[in-house]
Amino acid sequence: MSNEHESIRWGIIGPGGIAHQFSQALAQTQGGELYAVASRNKARAEDFAQQYAAEISYGNYQEIVSDPSVDVIYIATPHSHHFQHAKACLDAGKHVLMEKPLTVTAQQTQTLVALSKEKGCVFQEALWSRYMPCFAKVKTWIDSGEIGELQYITSQIGFAFSHLRNHRLTLPELAGGAILDLGVYSTSISQYLIGSHPTKVQAMGMINKDGVDQNTLVNLRHPGNIHSQFTCTIGAQCSNAMTIHGKKGYILLPHCFWNGNSASLYKDERCVATENFPHPINGFEYQIASTMESIVDGRLCDPRMSHEDSIGVMKTLDEIRQQIGLAFPDNIESCD
Repeated sequence: MSNEHESIRWGIIGPGGIAHQFSQALAQTQGGELYAVASRNKARAEDFAQQYAAEISYGNYQEIVSDPSVDVIYIATPHSHHFQHAKACLDAGKHVLMEKPLTVTAQQTQTLVALSKEKGCVFQEALWSRYMPCFAKVKTWIDSGEIGELQYITSQIGFAFSHLRNHRLTLPELAGGAILDLGVYSTSISQYLIGSHPTKVQAMGMINKDGVDQNTLVNLRHPGNIHSQFTCTIGAQCSNAMTIHGKKGYILLPHCFWNGNSASLYKDERCVATENFPHPINGFEYQIASTMESIVDGRLCDPRMSHEDSIGVMKTLDEIRQQIGLAFPDNIESCD
């Protein structure tokens, strides 16, 4: 930005399905505009740019990284490629908002965080739930003692994807499987609500014939003997609910808990409050606004999704993968 009154100019790397949701929200969020789109398929980038009135499109990623008019880049490629794309952006001095999971390994995340600090660039993880009013309210209920002393959190997350052929979730070369794509929600949200990283990880999983985890069951122990238990799957239908349990009551986040649409507070087996949180646009607006606030305020990340938290989540996911025997090709786990 040449001055503080100009709109922040966004670029997108990877104009796939989730980038459409992002662009719909950006178009209605004050202070930002979609300026450039990059894809390895030039025609795809052109079509996307035309649909969302972006000024320019590129048929490769290096051109958007080198464009001096781009202030910040939203990375929406498969997470197998997050590290190399984010590194190129940060090396070029671009701010970055990158989809979850941030990377494939904790070492990759640590490398990018260090580069963000070196370059003075915003680097935020797009774990959208962290920025939503619903989860702020749930954390307030917990911290103010509405459910008494916190004991444990349970959740399920999953869908029946495993029958699909050549879907990114079924491909080891794209770091597919349940734990990184879906289990990251349970891992990250429970860490946010509890307010600490786990001290012990226990995991069991089923690696399917494609070489990715189809079903993974996890128990995390946090300081104070608080537990978070979750199941993630790409092979079954789930309730997709989260429940936070305390000595005096519990909080229920219903179907698709990560969407942050509703939360109910129960005491003595009775619902005493239900709050609904309709998104003004589609839910992406919160992380977009947060990233632009970080740019304007000169902070490197939002404290609701801090670098320390992103690294902590990836360390937990690393340990889960190690315990269930889930490894990916060296080239996507590398920091080179």
